[in-house]
Amino acid sequence: MLEIKTLADQLREKLRTADTEDKRLEKAENLLQKEAIPSKNKTPISPDQQKVDAFFKAIEEFKLEATEKSMIRVDSRTINLLKRMKLAKEIDMNRFIVYALHQYISQHPWLPKHIQEILKNTDL
Repeated sequence: MLEIKTLADQLREKLRTADTEDKRLEKAENLLQKEAIPSKNKTPISPDQQKVDAFFKAIEEFKLEATEKSMIRVDSRTINLLKRMKLAKEIDMNRFIVYALHQYISQHPWLPKHIQEILKNTDL
């Protein structure tokens, strides 16, 4: 009973599929034309976008030498950010955490020396 369609329903369905196929073909042709002919009116990339691109490129190029395991505790806001980054950019949480730690230490070179001095001066 559900299979019975009126002539009008059949025509509507044909028109819809034909329209969508035509639109897909037009979009594909437009994309090919845009890629073939470089546009002179391209808007320059914003400085913020350049920073974002450089940041994610640096994380992707970061060599993670994970030989040790460590369980860390983070708050829910941080874990949500790490999960979203994993979904959006396919960046592993561990890679991001280790990269961020290395960046922090490189910005504060006195920190490892200070920790070493504290360990020398304490009686264990």
